[in-house]
Amino acid sequence: MKIWTQSPLCLVQPDAIEPEEKRSERTLHMARNSYESFQILFKNEKDFKIEKISFEGSDPAADLKFSYNFQETIRFARESFQDPLSNEPAKEVQAETIQSVWITVYAGETANPGRYSQTARALTTDGTYDVKLEIQVYSALLPSNKNAAFATEYWMNSVNFWFRYPSPNQLDFFRYHYGCERYSNQWWDLNRKIATLMKANRINVLFVRTHDLLLDGGSFVDAEGIYHFSWELFDRWIALFDKYADVKWFAGYHLVVQTEGKDVYMLDRVDGRMQIVISPIGSEKTENWMKQFLSALYAHLQDMGWQDRWLQHIEDEPAQSDSWQYARNLVRKYMPQIPCMDAIDHQLPMYDLQKEMDLWIPRVDVYEQNREFYDYRLAQGDKRWVYNCCEPHHQNYANKILGWPLIHNRVLPWGCFVNHFSGFLHWGYNFWDPEDIWFGLNDDVRIKGDGYIVYPDPAHNGVKNSVRMIATRDGAQDFELLTLLAGRDPKKAFDAAKKVILRFNDFNWDPDNLEKIRIEILEAIG
Repeated sequence: MKIWTQSPLCLVQPDAIEPEEKRSERTLHMARNSYESFQILFKNEKDFKIEKISFEGSDPAADLKFSYNFQETIRFARESFQDPLSNEPAKEVQAETIQSVWITVYAGETANPGRYSQTARALTTDGTYDVKLEIQVYSALLPSNKNAAFATEYWMNSVNFWFRYPSPNQLDFFRYHYGCERYSNQWWDLNRKIATLMKANRINVLFVRTHDLLLDGGSFVDAEGIYHFSWELFDRWIALFDKYADVKWFAGYHLVVQTEGKDVYMLDRVDGRMQIVISPIGSEKTENWMKQFLSALYAHLQDMGWQDRWLQHIEDEPAQSDSWQYARNLVRKYMPQIPCMDAIDHQLPMYDLQKEMDLWIPRVDVYEQNREFYDYRLAQGDKRWVYNCCEPHHQNYANKILGWPLIHNRVLPWGCFVNHFSGFLHWGYNFWDPEDIWFGLNDDVRIKGDGYIVYPDPAHNGVKNSVRMIATRDGAQDFELLTLLAGRDPKKAFDAAKKVILRFNDFNWDPDNLEKIRIEILEAIG
């Protein structure tokens, strides 16, 4: 049996050539309230089974927790990728195949700074093998998700799944993959597990399908056009994620249909049944809906004490300014002080949205091509995040596409810090349509992995994490470390970060360089 360790930023293929120099031990450098992962790699000349990984030698004062996951492979006709992490406790391994086991350590908020020795013990059918760990815990304490400096939003969809238009034929991914009905006990349990994983991955902005939750909760419009909103389901769903994901912000679903800007989403009665439909901007029915919906939503947010945590999406990737401005004016009228934001991949209409967009979210390449505009808006006091979605589809840009080097995921938050962005948005947390030609998991898909940041796991009524998600989690933790250091010595923080990245298309690809800088930051904080 050959056993060695590897960085969490190196993808190791099952048929890879073994390195000549192998590290049989690992040293982790950790802040308190942070996660750190690494890989243990196994290769044997005959088939064997890894039956269990246990952890020995922990000091209770360390407040350390350990877990492990087996790396899985996604196979297509012409290529394969290492990305999902299995939730199974054991793994059969074929002869002469490299099996990666991802070890994750969590250092709690009460961990005493110091150095701790630990053993990861692998029980296999070919014997028991130990990997020695040294864990250096620093005094640096990362804030909770709710108090984090960095905002991370993924469009996690469990309530409904459509892009542009509501459709009764749209695949319900949870029913398709798990066989569970919406709002069943199984469904709620699955959402709780998703929320728990979101917390571990520092996803602290909750994408809220407001319309769906109101519709499914029993809201209706009467014969006089008066809406009667039911908030019980809406409140229960948000409360679950508020508790288990420890979210900072709630991001309300878009008001205007994506890009085309001709219609709004609304609830209406069609053929005697309440449905989500699209209605033309400017129509009497649309005006009636927008006034009642936005007023009722704002009043309820105030009742729940959520108004200071609500962000409102208007129109995803708007291609012209009129429709976005139309809905923005109504939000300003009926939901005063609620910030409005959206992902931007069309720059031309943005000039007309100055003093209207509260939180700009340009795609990384849109920002780099229009830095003067967004830097000017920042100087005027506007906020900004950055996002990825499919493009830019070339590897000089940081992105999350399946199969790209993991450093591309990790440096995204570093780029946000250097360039004064306070958050990151990605749309496709769990767009689990395997046959979709753009984002699914099939031989013909065009943008592999963009809709699968995590993976369905029906066997455990849960979800599988991914190594891309871990890399972005680690980057979000790095952002918090840089923020802590900047509070003491801004020059030192920015000088350190710029050794990793200057722009979203100008960064150091060497994982060892990033780790070296990260340790220096931890030591500088103390």
